[in-house]
Amino acid sequence: MTDDHLVSRRYDWDDVPPIVGVVEALSDADDTEPNGIPTLAETVDPEPLNVLCASASTQPPVTVSFVHAGYDVTVRSDGFVAVDTV
Repeated sequence: MTDDHLVSRRYDWDDVPPIVGVVEALSDADDTEPNGIPTLAETVDPEPLNVLCASASTQPPVTVSFVHAGYDVTVRSDGFVAVDTV
């Protein structure tokens, strides 16, 4: 995975739930407030995403990717979130 993303962030999933990290990264990519992003639940079930990313091993990290609101989103169990244009 390269570092050439529209937005990339690192989080500690013990401090920030994965779904919150995704919304923050999407709002940065879209240059809008978090409540300006279409509801993530329209694309991905937030609770299983939180559980999977926060509880999975970080070596090697589990990766979940999906498209939401015109952006490619990648979330990893090691705390990495990346947002790119589709």
